[in-house]
Amino acid sequence: MPLRPLPASLPDAFSVRDARRVGVSPRRLRGSDLDAPFHGTRLRPRCADPPHAEDESPAAAEDRRLRGELLRQARAYETVASPHAFLWGPSAAAAWTLPLPLRALRSVDEPGRVRTLDVAVTAPHRAPRAAGVVGRQFAPGLVSVTTHDGLRVTTPATTWAQLAPLLTVDELIVLGDAIVAIPRVRGMTRGAPGSGLATIAQLDAALNVGRRRGAAKLREALPQIRVGSASPPETLLRLALVRSGLPEPALDYDVLTPDGRAIGYTELAYPGYGILIEYEGDHHRVDRAQWNRDIEKHAACVALGWEVLRLTSAHMYPRTDAAVRRIHDALTRAGWRP
Repeated sequence: MPLRPLPASLPDAFSVRDARRVGVSPRRLRGSDLDAPFHGTRLRPRCADPPHAEDESPAAAEDRRLRGELLRQARAYETVASPHAFLWGPSAAAAWTLPLPLRALRSVDEPGRVRTLDVAVTAPHRAPRAAGVVGRQFAPGLVSVTTHDGLRVTTPATTWAQLAPLLTVDELIVLGDAIVAIPRVRGMTRGAPGSGLATIAQLDAALNVGRRRGAAKLREALPQIRVGSASPPETLLRLALVRSGLPEPALDYDVLTPDGRAIGYTELAYPGYGILIEYEGDHHRVDRAQWNRDIEKHAACVALGWEVLRLTSAHMYPRTDAAVRRIHDALTRAGWRP
């Protein structure tokens, strides 16, 4: 016998209580098409995965899958959570779509599965105890909590500080760069200063609000965080260049004609040496309009005398040596000396 459709008023994640309130029977709630990640919760059948590049790397595919599953679980738990509970750590970072290494998303016991949901409260409330949840209690002064996309989560600055025990210094820099990045509103128009998820000053405040596990790593990472990196590869390239003894590049650089007309912007640049550096992520390749814009922009830059270095993941992984060597050689041709 086919299963009766659920009421359209029920979202993808819902509580048994809400379902019963709109007339769903206990038998229907035991249907094999529904997941029950937590007591008293249900999830509708998973929708088809969003389209992605045919040659998506296994790591990227796993990252996308684990993040999607973690957010599905978070939305299910939110339907029965205490009003004092909130996501923290890796679960909060996933909710904010912040970069994390795969190990931070994987289950410790079953690496192919998503990690247990990270849920916390502040004292004097008791840490949640439930299957599928790792509960924590924090001192009120150590956390700042907000609501994002319907979920109660730690703020990006607090999340950064909380992840110190789990991440390396470089991973904390990558995370910090993503948090303080100022998004482009449209084309050449940047957002207002400080319009990222947090400012460097707010990261500093989160570090110094009280005793933090991993504080030494946070103090090492903080001075190396910069506004302007739009992706983890850009951050890692910047760090590799500086640590190789090369000058620190300008980030998110606007390229203009001599009369001030905008040509475009590039990820990294050495304006004093006439060098532009573009990291070509997959969206540059699979988006036809982006590809055509890039061709026109690069041609215009070359016509003005810029040397354009185009890098891909092949230059960056598993090591950045090839990218650093190309940029070193370009700087040397342009007259730079150590």
